[in-house]
Amino acid sequence: MHALFTALIVAAVCAGPALAQDANLNAHYEAMWQEQQAANRMAQQRSVALENQVSALEAQIQTEARLRDLEARRSAPHHPTTDAAKAAPATVLPSNIDAWMAESNARVRAAAANRQ
Repeated sequence: MHALFTALIVAAVCAGPALAQDANLNAHYEAMWQEQQAANRMAQQRSVALENQVSALEAQIQTEARLRDLEARRSAPHHPTTDAAKAAPATVLPSNIDAWMAESNARVRAAAANRQ
């Protein structure tokens, strides 16, 4: 019985500091956690806002660059897409149309092979 009584006294002494804790301590930690969560949300919102601003500025820069390119193309002199020096005059027809067609076909295939 003496051992049981001693064990109860030791348990009560050890439990004393836990019982003496401030009841507001958990509320204080909860308030600190809530403040940290609010700060994290605000930081995330700022981050998203800054990313949106950067994206908008990048899009604006790309648009302005494309507009400058378009304006440069408009002001550049227009050159014909075909090489007039190699093309036969429209009024002169070849005497051997099959040979002329074979030569034209060979030129087209050679041009297509150079692209790849």
